[in-house]
Amino acid sequence: MKPTLLLIALLAGPAMAAAPMPRWTAVGTGAGGGAIEINRASLNWRPLQRAWWRIHYAPPKRDGTVEERHLELIDCRAGTSAVIETVSLDSAGQVIADQRDGEELAMQRMGPPTPGTTGETVAEQACRLRPPPPPPPRRRR
Repeated sequence: MKPTLLLIALLAGPAMAAAPMPRWTAVGTGAGGGAIEINRASLNWRPLQRAWWRIHYAPPKRDGTVEERHLELIDCRAGTSAVIETVSLDSAGQVIADQRDGEELAMQRMGPPTPGTTGETVAEQACRLRPPPPPPPRRRR
């Protein structure tokens, strides 16, 4: 292998490892009957989550959206959340719209989700599904 290709492969390795494969888990049903799913690979053990979740629409929305994916900022301790990004996809998986407000704006808009809504389901379930904290470091003797 040429040195340049080897260098590219070595540099690409960490970038590829940073984006784990999605692990969608059903957590409920939206108002229109579509499944609500959370990507468990986006969750961590800390109280502040940046959770990806999606909802399906059948029939499609007027603009052709059959799936929306949301990046939600969730504070599990405070019980608050706000949307960072919403991506609308058509039946071929192509992006119809992508609205990204950013994490700084989401932090300003953090608030309790409306009871009985998809937002409440997502916030509760993302906090419930997050992995446990890592074990404390072992003390050496």
